[in-house]
Parts: sequence; C-alpha cells; structure tokens
Amino acid sequence: MATPRWWSASLPNDIIEDILTWLPPKPLVRFRCVRQSWNSKISDPEFINKHLSMNKAKSLSLDDDNNNNNNNGYLLCRSPRPVHDPRLVMARELCTFVCNTNSDSSLTEISRLRINPIYHDSSFGFCNGICYGTITVSHPAPWNFCGTSYQWHFSKTRSPVYHTVRNAGIYLWNPSVRKHKRLPAVVDDDRFNYRSYGLAFPTSQNNDLKLLVFGCSVNREQLRAQVYTLSTNSWSWVEQPLEPLDGSVGSRPWIDSSSCLFFSGALHFIATTSQGYGFILCFDVDHEQFQAIKLPHNFSLSPELAVFKGSLALIAFDQDGVCHIWVMGQNGLADSWTPTISVPLPGVKNFLGCTSSGELVITKSDNQIFSFDLESQNENGYGILDFTEVVYTANLLESLLLLNE
Repeated sequence: MATPRWWSASLPNDIIEDILTWLPPKPLVRFRCVRQSWNSKISDPEFINKHLSMNKAKSLSLDDDNNNNNNNGYLLCRSPRPVHDPRLVMARELCTFVCNTNSDSSLTEISRLRINPIYHDSSFGFCNGICYGTITVSHPAPWNFCGTSYQWHFSKTRSPVYHTVRNAGIYLWNPSVRKHKRLPAVVDDDRFNYRSYGLAFPTSQNNDLKLLVFGCSVNREQLRAQVYTLSTNSWSWVEQPLEPLDGSVGSRPWIDSSSCLFFSGALHFIATTSQGYGFILCFDVDHEQFQAIKLPHNFSLSPELAVFKGSLALIAFDQDGVCHIWVMGQNGLADSWTPTISVPLPGVKNFLGCTSSGELVITKSDNQIFSFDLESQNENGYGILDFTEVVYTANLLESLLLLNE
C-alpha cells in the first residue's frame, strides 16, 4: 500500500496560502503545529496582514447582507470579584462574549484573560477585536506585571473622578489568538494625573493600530495627548494643542473617558469645557489631528455616543425614562443633527451600544442584558452577567495581530 501523502504536498504554496487566509484565527493558531512551513507562513507578518485584509473584506460583505449576520454584537466584561484560586493573592478576569440572535438568545464565551494579581480596578475597552486595559497590580506577577502606585479609585461614571497612576501597565489583548502585549511606558509619565483612552485602526496602515491617551498635568492647567503606534512600538506627542478647540479662549476641555467611540476613521469623545459647554472631540487617527463638533442646539441631556444604522448618533435618557436619539446626517457637520426617535424606556441602568440593525443594547438593575427594538418596542434578553463593567461593540474583527508577541 502506498504511503499516504499530505494533501498540501500536491498543492502549490500560493494555493495553500490562499486557503489558510480564509480560516478563522483559532484554527490557524493550532495549524502552526502541523508543519514547520505552516508555522513560518502563519507567523509571517505579511500573512497576518493579508489575513486581516481578507477578514475586513468579509466583514464588509456581511454588513451589506444583514441576513448573513448570526449575532448581535460582542461584549467585553470584567469579573467583579477575585477568582477563587489558593495560589493567587487576588485575580480578576476579562472575558469576551458573543450575543447570539438565534432562538435561545444566549451569550457564548469567546475567550478569557486572567489579570493576576490586581491591586485596584483598571480601565479597559476594545476596537475591532483588539482589547486594551490599564493594569494596576500590587507586586510582580507571573506575566511580569509591574507594581504601581495608585491613588483615588477610578469609576466609570459621568462625574469626573481623578486618579493618579505611576507607571501603570497598559496592555493590548487579542482574544482570538489569546495573546497579549505590554506597551512601553508613556512618555513623561510623572506629568499625567488623569487618563482617558481610545483604541483605533488607521485606515492608511493595514496591519497597525493606535492607542490615544489624554493626560492632565498635576495642576490641571494643561491637557496633552500621546499616541502609541503598534508598528513602531513607541509613543509620540500629538503636536496640535487641545485648547481652545471649542472656540472659547483659555478653556481646557474635560474628556469623558467612558464616551470613546471609533467611527469613520476617527476617535470621538464627549468633552466639556470648564464653563460647562459640551461638544464632541474628534481625533483623526491617520492624520493625528483634533476637531471639535458642536452638539445639537439647546441639547441639555448627558449623551452617549453610538453608531446608529451607520451614522454617528447621540443617545440620551431623560429623568422620565424616555430615550432620545439624535443622528448626524453628514459626518462632521454640526448643522446636520436631527432628532430621530423619542421612546419610553424605563428601568435602564446602562446603555451599552447599538446593534448593526439599530437595536439598543442595555442593562437593567438586575444586570440582565437586553436588546431593544425601537420600532416594535420588543425586548430580547440575553441573560444576566455577574460583571462589574461591560463594554459592547456591534462588530468584532478577528485577526492574528499580536500572534508573535
């Protein structure tokens, strides 16, 4: 009997590569163990770049055909209490879930990262499948997390809460390949007293990402921004001053750290001047330039930023539990704000985001997660999550980024 041959032995290398680019990241990680040549190919930055391009194309194709979508988005959550493990002083976990839209309307866990051991809570978020987090730990940990000094607890609320962090570890995590990377220290760290973060993918650089961080001086008189670029593994200052972008002389904006949204190539933040004037602060990721966008005239509510049916939107709840949605008709043009929907939605604890079809994703007082259809006003429950913080995105782009870390 003839000795069986690998099917790949009879296929040209370019055909094998094309087949591999169509596969999800998780099996590709396993396939690196099949052959040394496969390991070299899958780990090659050029292949990682090609795979990312393929997934972007597939994601756009699915967006054009909503019937092919089998989920209502993804959640990034942090566990509320230490995981019981006698070997650890204290541990927390970050978890990612997919919101299924099939008959069971359930949450399916994708990946989990243990933060070990943690000293205080940390801020976190994600963009296109890559997560970021600031980790503050009490002593050196198995993953070489370094010790930090932490004053004043950070809380994800609308009211400003200052905190002081020295040498806080900032990490990127790709749940698809279960790889994480610690970033180099922020430049001139001692001058920063408060931080807000935003993660984004530059449109001009295919296999790269950037992390924007705001820092306020100790005397609160100066606000500066820095950008981390993955391809160079370095930080750089944003040269453009942040004040007075809103037109008020000498006014330094306050950045709402919980409001960050990446949309149409720019990071968007809700900002407020010392005079109480609110606006949207935009950061063009490719050109590293800031722009201010005014809120609708006489808009007095505290809004959340969201992408609503492909447009930038403001989502706000008044004291009577009515949800108001304003949509920007032309991106970047303040005069194009249009009030779209006002619908009663009582009992909302947190607004998380909008699905690709325009449903609202919310949590209620019992920590149950719902999607709310604005047209039929029907609620679809996904279950209860025992997590202290939850971040939502409608799309998660799987990739091999950070595979070689």
